[in-house]
Amino acid sequence: MKAFVLQMCSQPDVESNIEFIRVELAQKSSELQNAMVILPECFAMFGGKESANRDIAEELGQGTVQNALSCLAKQHQIFLVAGSFPIIEGEDARVKPVCLVFGPNGEVLTHYQKIHLFDVDVADGVGRYRESDAWQPGNELVLFDWLGVKVGVAICYDVRFPTMFTKLRDMGAQMIVLPSAFTQKTGEAHWSILLRARAIENQVYFVGCNQAGKHSNGRETYGHSQIVGPWGNVMLSTEYELGLYGVDIDFDELKQIRSSMPVQQHARMKVELD
Repeated sequence: MKAFVLQMCSQPDVESNIEFIRVELAQKSSELQNAMVILPECFAMFGGKESANRDIAEELGQGTVQNALSCLAKQHQIFLVAGSFPIIEGEDARVKPVCLVFGPNGEVLTHYQKIHLFDVDVADGVGRYRESDAWQPGNELVLFDWLGVKVGVAICYDVRFPTMFTKLRDMGAQMIVLPSAFTQKTGEAHWSILLRARAIENQVYFVGCNQAGKHSNGRETYGHSQIVGPWGNVMLSTEYELGLYGVDIDFDELKQIRSSMPVQQHARMKVELD
């Protein structure tokens, strides 16, 4: 089984971002059947005003971007984890940051709405981030099936909340995917540490697919998309290179690690998520 990250430097132009995805998939099409491909957070538009996300937002299950993703998943026979995309519902001015997961037939297998919103101050060129001004948080954890493997979904800032991942492990997750747009500043300090910690704690494969580079509004993202094994070993790290990168994953290794060190059985405190 093979997992790929598609590292991007998305800009405010939706069509050019979708075309980048289309070209990258076409170049490695022969390797992709039944593979998982993860896109970064805000893959369709990034580096503009947060309010512009409402202009490109679609209702769940319909719209130009969702149709394009469905067609790509079906064309290449892949499991496509579509980072995050703005979904609109009702009259709320804020949109929903939703990760859409498409199967090889083009159908939506599940969708996850980002639970933890990035409302922080960072010592970088932007300084103040307030996602809650434009986005609505979710409150449900999700898993999907990848050829018999249970995969949990989270988005970016979620990675700083370890109880969420303990709960996903308790729900049966063997792998967790994390589309992201980690800033340069926070990425340098914490990105790889957090990915490896979540993988080790929960004995899962952990896939972080990040935005990379300088965006139109001056915001800089850290890149360094990674695939980490359940022992904490970094199986893939892209640094700042854009494009599609993948590795083979052997889930027999995960079984061996969990058998020899059964931390889930040893846990004496159970996590309850609100």
